[in-house]
Amino acid sequence: MSNAVKSLFLLLLLSVLASGCSIKPRTEGPVLSTQQRQDRIEQLQHFELTATMGIQALGDTVNGSLHWQQQGADYQARMTNFLGIRIFSLESSAGQAQLQVRGEDYQARNSSELMWALTGWSLPLEEMPLWLKGLAGQNASAKEYDALGRLIAFELQDSSGYHWHIRYHSFFNDALALPRRIDVKSTDLSIRLVIRNWQL
Repeated sequence: MSNAVKSLFLLLLLSVLASGCSIKPRTEGPVLSTQQRQDRIEQLQHFELTATMGIQALGDTVNGSLHWQQQGADYQARMTNFLGIRIFSLESSAGQAQLQVRGEDYQARNSSELMWALTGWSLPLEEMPLWLKGLAGQNASAKEYDALGRLIAFELQDSSGYHWHIRYHSFFNDALALPRRIDVKSTDLSIRLVIRNWQL
């Protein structure tokens, strides 16, 4: 391999690594106006995303990869560890939630109730389709916005009555500027999501 080819390959490799590791928020103005962006995001009813996910609760830590698929009001979620072994799969449809863990199936009226019964964790799952997209919902307060008009933080009372602080640390560099890194915290549990890609 010639030195010129080696140099070109090295430059390409470095550019890929840099783009994969960078999670800095965009600094230029969005192509869409603030209201146009808000309207477009609210209209997103069908999407998929993959993310690196970390959960810390009462001394326990769970890390892995999250795949989320939203179809209207219904959603499916699957979390695997870094070896690709499934930790859980969750499905919410038609007013019923089903969770599969270690080959066992569990059902309840909603995802939050189901997760609480099995793990003792209260997670803002019912509101997750909104806050994943960077929307606060009706039960939000203490909203903060950046200079580009994007929501960057808010307080949430979830369907179980627990209070959460949600903060967006970075966004994707496109017209919609969907969230890239999200921190979700309550008094005894914290969740960090670094979204790798969106499919709309």
